[in-house]
Amino acid sequence: MDNDQRHESASALAQRLKSGDLTSVDLVMQCFERIRRCGDEAIFITLTEDSAMAAAKASDQRRAEDRVLSPWDGIPVAWKDLVDIPGTPTTAASAVYEHASAPQRAATVYQNCENAGLICIGKTNLSEFAYSGLGLNPHFGTPVNPYSTDDPRAPGGSSAGSAVAVAAGLVPLAVGTDTAGSVRVPAAFCGVKGFKSSQMHYDKTGVFPLSTSLDSLGTFAHTVEDLVIFDQILRGTKVEATPASNDLPKIIIPETIVFDALEDDVRTCFDAAVSKLEAKGFEIERQAFPIFDEVADLFAKHGTLTVAEAATYHETLLASADADKMDQRVRDRMLTASQFTAQDYVTLQWARERLEKAVCEYLGDALMLFPTVAITAPSIAALDGDDTYFIQTNLLALRNTMLGNYLGMPGVSLPIGCDAKGLPIGALVSGANLTDRNVLAHARRIQDLLDGVS
Repeated sequence: MDNDQRHESASALAQRLKSGDLTSVDLVMQCFERIRRCGDEAIFITLTEDSAMAAAKASDQRRAEDRVLSPWDGIPVAWKDLVDIPGTPTTAASAVYEHASAPQRAATVYQNCENAGLICIGKTNLSEFAYSGLGLNPHFGTPVNPYSTDDPRAPGGSSAGSAVAVAAGLVPLAVGTDTAGSVRVPAAFCGVKGFKSSQMHYDKTGVFPLSTSLDSLGTFAHTVEDLVIFDQILRGTKVEATPASNDLPKIIIPETIVFDALEDDVRTCFDAAVSKLEAKGFEIERQAFPIFDEVADLFAKHGTLTVAEAATYHETLLASADADKMDQRVRDRMLTASQFTAQDYVTLQWARERLEKAVCEYLGDALMLFPTVAITAPSIAALDGDDTYFIQTNLLALRNTMLGNYLGMPGVSLPIGCDAKGLPIGALVSGANLTDRNVLAHARRIQDLLDGVS
């Protein structure tokens, strides 16, 4: 087998570590070699090579002494630069915090991974303060979508660097966050699997917030099997083999909002994926979903929780001279919160609680399936050069996914093909609030069926 494990899953790499075919030191060294060779310096904000090599040597020593911390002891992972990691500043990809002091305590999810022997390769780039679905960053550069040809394409955001790091084969795993689509959009744009959890599924202590009501953690990987195992590690539970579910749950395809302004190639790929699942025996119903209409009406009348909470969190910064250091598109979006009222905020929170329960009652154990994003990855140059185009494209990119954040719905974006330009297309498998493990188990089965594995 070729020693370049560029797109091997973490599970496959773990088996090679176990068999002695590979050492963690070799694996980590190859990660850094690939990062240097790829030439895109905007993917990572911080690389932790010295500590990673020390951790890899310690992992190999544990393995030699038959005392591994978990089956994934020695596996590399990249972290979105919102997660507190001792020894590295948490910049949130902002020039304001570029030289911030390193935190003394690790985020809970990072500590859980360290307890399992996973190795931090570095911290990845993102849209400043995680406030964009496209992944552009004027301070640290914009990671280029690996599927770009002559026209560099956006990676999706805000977890841009994490998605690109996995898609480019630099690391097998990466962590992101998702407030309106920030894991699922870049997963779809970059052709990898991306899991967005329910807001309460993981402990978010030590994770820089955008919107405390809507923020959720998420992960990127090459397989849903990896997402399932990674989920156990991030939660700090024992890693156990969990086969894909053999059940075929009912799948509902909502015909409200999510198919509006859909690119033709996205519709073609999605319809082909649905036909495959129907041929495998899934019960699939296409129907209107009025709850999505109600959410859209709420946003139109009252704004979003994100802008209110983000502007409140950054209130001091926005009123200071350092506001000039911000990405001005991000600053301008936050400043729109001046039009937001206390009544707007309360109305959105009350309605959200009611609608979350309505979704749970409506779906039960069923899943929802629709295109992750209505479009494929747009041109970075076009987005950079036209504010109006940027705003319109950002709203369209996030439109489908942000519904799930407001309604508390966990989801997995699965690659289902490419458009005529070779740009990836994703389908989103979602469930009701707090059904994360059920969604992951069924998404794994759906991925296997779409890939022709079973």
